[in-house]
Amino acid sequence: MTEGMGMSASTSPSATAVHRYFEISLYLLVTVGFLALASTGKLDLVSTVVMSGALIVKALRYRHHHAPELSAKTVKAFTALYFPFYLVDFFLFAGGWPDGLIPATTRLVLFIAVMKLFSARTNRDYLWLALIAFMEILAAATLTVDTLYLVFFLFFLVVGISTFISYEIKRGTETARTAPLAAGSTAGRRLQRSLITTSVAVALGTLLLAIGFFFLLPRVTTGFLSSYAYQPQPISGFSNEVALGDIGTILQNPSVVMRVRAEEGDPLGLEGLKWRGIALARFDGHRWFKLSPGAYVLNPSPGGEFKLPLMPLGGAPSRRLRYSVLLEPISATVLFAAAVPLEVRSRFRLIGLEEGGSLVNLRPVFGLINYAVVSDVGRPPASLLRQVPADYPEDIRAQYLQLPPEDPRVAELARQITAGYDSPYDKAVALEHYLRTRFGYTLELPSVPEEDPIASFLFERRRGHCEYFASALAVLLRTQGIPTRLVNGFQTGEYNEVGGNYIVRASDAHTWVEVYFPTVGWVEFDPTPPDPNAPERTWWTAVRHYYDAFDLWWDEWVVNYDESHQWQLARNVASALQWSWRSRWWLRDVRRSVAAEINEAATRLLKSPWAATLGGALVLLILLATSGRAVRDWLRALWLLRRTGDGRTLSGAEATLLYQQLLRLLRRRGYRKPGAQTPLEFAASLPPPELATAVGEFTRLYNQARFGRPHAASARLIERLRHVRAWKPAR
Repeated sequence: MTEGMGMSASTSPSATAVHRYFEISLYLLVTVGFLALASTGKLDLVSTVVMSGALIVKALRYRHHHAPELSAKTVKAFTALYFPFYLVDFFLFAGGWPDGLIPATTRLVLFIAVMKLFSARTNRDYLWLALIAFMEILAAATLTVDTLYLVFFLFFLVVGISTFISYEIKRGTETARTAPLAAGSTAGRRLQRSLITTSVAVALGTLLLAIGFFFLLPRVTTGFLSSYAYQPQPISGFSNEVALGDIGTILQNPSVVMRVRAEEGDPLGLEGLKWRGIALARFDGHRWFKLSPGAYVLNPSPGGEFKLPLMPLGGAPSRRLRYSVLLEPISATVLFAAAVPLEVRSRFRLIGLEEGGSLVNLRPVFGLINYAVVSDVGRPPASLLRQVPADYPEDIRAQYLQLPPEDPRVAELARQITAGYDSPYDKAVALEHYLRTRFGYTLELPSVPEEDPIASFLFERRRGHCEYFASALAVLLRTQGIPTRLVNGFQTGEYNEVGGNYIVRASDAHTWVEVYFPTVGWVEFDPTPPDPNAPERTWWTAVRHYYDAFDLWWDEWVVNYDESHQWQLARNVASALQWSWRSRWWLRDVRRSVAAEINEAATRLLKSPWAATLGGALVLLILLATSGRAVRDWLRALWLLRRTGDGRTLSGAEATLLYQQLLRLLRRRGYRKPGAQTPLEFAASLPPPELATAVGEFTRLYNQARFGRPHAASARLIERLRHVRAWKPAR
């Protein structure tokens, strides 16, 4: 006999339902494991194409029950050649220890999978394939934490249980040498359906048990293999030096960078805020630089929070917001916060505060970063800012008025726009308004580097993205002796009403300007006009919001689940139990109140003169609701009995109603028709000859009216029923 995947030497490929089911299940197990691995995006193109092609070819050959393609000798030869290649792959292509361990080993597992797919003959080979599928799903778990992995894992769980159940049945039938069930037989299909149902039930039970263990077992914080699971997302524009245009390179990237949730008050209270990243002070005409790459080290208090030595803006009404940030793994160490952060709480050991007021994480973290911030976002009124004198400290002048050699037209343009304004605030507002209203927004910029990007933007192109607008405003203000600095960060993001949080994507990256006012501080100005091509909200937006809300829940309560989440979950459960206990007493009071109202209403109704009429109407409605059809049939039969013999024919339904009326009349006289008798047999069994004759004739006419020609039975049928109705037994 032909041997194939999942077949023994003594069994035809199409002979048994168990073998056929095992073939499909094992193949799906390997396929789902590979799809989970490919969905991580960490698999190289060659491995993806080769493994996909192998699975497709095997599926086509397996459909026609072809024998294994590779012999054991061929597999040994390929394996002997691959192990030297594995060393080359590990040290040369994958990057060596430790970064190359996972990629090189993953390719080794896929190679073994291909070999076994095309050579499996024995139970040991099948177990190897199952082990390879498990290694694929394990490697996928190491390389990603995306919610898509959860979908593949659930499929893998069901198919895995199905595979091992069918394997045990297969092995047992081979050992017992019992007669196999044919795959196409009714019993075989019934067995396959039972296997599927059992597999799904066991998988769901296992999943529910695992969920319980996951949330209840004590949690410990560990970083084992986390550097493989989280590959930082490359985000430009947040380093010590930033080239003009770096932010523009990520504005078309829709990847999620962070999610922000208001911890107090209205979630929409965060609308319009900007998430501040880094501040840049020095400009050479093409690149912006930090004043100093160093940072002031902050240690947490005994309570775990970092108190920041920053002051709210002078003269601004206090407006403090508390919010939490879930930051995705990115290549930068920046911690984003709104306006003036005053307090940060997280599991950080150390954080740094840079000279420009930027926050940085001094200890690299592999994975999601969750932290809470208290920021003061109050802005001084315009009337106060207009009164602030231009009396800048010497260190501010030295650091924030620096300019590279610029085109003289830039300073002249600034003088023309600010002519007639005295205060630095009014000059800043005039320049901001000029850029927002006279220039256009675009992401399409010249591919050839420009000699003077700012002059080209102001006098030639007059179109650009946020970095060009902010840089132009900063330079224009500096030519007028007003200290400025550039800030790179993100806009508020898209509010997700399902998850109650803001989704901040790489495409929300933004650059703006901060202007210094003595005794007040650094005040935000944004000269960039709105993007005319901003996406509109559609039905697909709502779908994405539901997916993102689940993704956020997955990141926070599964990927980032730790002892603090466990305590929070315990508090939520305790609060729910307490509410349930209170609600029980509340429901008892409600029931008592409703019962008292009903009793009072019933008493008033019984004393009413309309009680009898309403009671009769209620009884009639109940009768019509419960026996309405029977009443209608009875009334219809009585009406038919009163018809005269006018020659009209009776329909089959009308004849049936008359026959039922006949049976009622006979039951009253003590003659009940047994269910096993036909109408004619029942008529012949009646003892009184006169009654039997009348009922017999009626029955023949009834059969003729119902099953034959209706015109043959009309008035005579009604006349016979009247005769039976008037019949009285002889004394």
